[in-house]
Amino acid sequence: MYQNALGGQRSNPLAALREGLFLAAFSLLPAIGLIAGPSYAPLMYGLAGCSVLLMIAERRHLPAIDRRLGAITLLFLAVCAVGLLWSILPGLSKTRLGQMVGIAAGCLLLLTLELSPERVRRLIRLMFWMVIVGVVILGLDTVTLYPLQHVIGGPAANIGTKYNRGLISLVFLLWPMMAHLMALGERRKAGVLAVIVLLGAVTSPSATGLAALIAGLAVWLVALFLPRFTRNAMGGGLTALALALPLVMRLVSSERPRLATLVKATGIHRLEIWDYMSARILERPLSGWGLGAAIAVPIRPEELATYEFADAGGIYPHNQWIELWLETGLPGVALALALVWLVLMRLQGRWRAYGLGAVASALTASMLNFEITTDSWWAALAASALLFKLLPKDE
Repeated sequence: MYQNALGGQRSNPLAALREGLFLAAFSLLPAIGLIAGPSYAPLMYGLAGCSVLLMIAERRHLPAIDRRLGAITLLFLAVCAVGLLWSILPGLSKTRLGQMVGIAAGCLLLLTLELSPERVRRLIRLMFWMVIVGVVILGLDTVTLYPLQHVIGGPAANIGTKYNRGLISLVFLLWPMMAHLMALGERRKAGVLAVIVLLGAVTSPSATGLAALIAGLAVWLVALFLPRFTRNAMGGGLTALALALPLVMRLVSSERPRLATLVKATGIHRLEIWDYMSARILERPLSGWGLGAAIAVPIRPEELATYEFADAGGIYPHNQWIELWLETGLPGVALALALVWLVLMRLQGRWRAYGLGAVASALTASMLNFEITTDSWWAALAASALLFKLLPKDE
């Protein structure tokens, strides 16, 4: 009978294969994930599926799912399912519900994975060098006008924006990687890593990625000295903002003419999107319009007449909290807040400042980009969470 290598005996070949897959998939993230951000989804969910099958074969039982996280997930899926009754796009809502079920299963299973401390140390050191490789590729491709991205994504004029998702995901990975390097006593490498990711953020056209990094660094710095205050301020501030967001967006949208000279065109476009979407939220604040319905909510002619960039073609909100309000109503927003509070309350011990930095980066990005059904977004968050879970425990 083979025993797990953690016990100091011969390694089970299934366990060795499982950990080898873990190393291979995660080591690719900082480079392949930066070049092609959507690759996070097949890498992470594929890893989760294969690893769980190996784990079942090895141990003869199912992996233990996080109960509280699982409960919030099931309730959210139930809210999305009930929304099918009044969705304005029932076919799309049903498709998106299937996507959310797949995303939820992939993330919950990914968080059950394990890796021996020795291999965790090896992984972090490998990922450090892969971050350098990824950022060097980003820099070279940028200064040469994106020949690599043209090969991958085609002839689009704005092909450089294909790095946006990858850069944002790299920011999420930064926080647990820094914490692991600090745990290994490699403080210089942790600092070098932060500088490298900052250079990547400045190089990339992703304003969202840069904003997420800056917000995370600011929160991390405060949390080093005031961790409990930082946690409570973040949670309380987000709760107030999320619940008041439709009304806040109505007020902000009225300032578009004054902001036109201060904000770039993409920012004004977002304000226009948030203008009519916040108006639709106030028409259905409890039920929402159905999962995926953001692209089809009506735009009144008098609203459209005031827009420079937004049109009646339909688009996603570029703000996940607006999308939650619009598509799932107050119940969906409340469950999303419950998820954030669960994460915040679990951040304890000497790595709490890094966790709070990661949460700040994620919340910043959630206010500026991605749909709630973007699989690569959730895969990147789950990958970061798993690396935090593998940190050495406090003595």
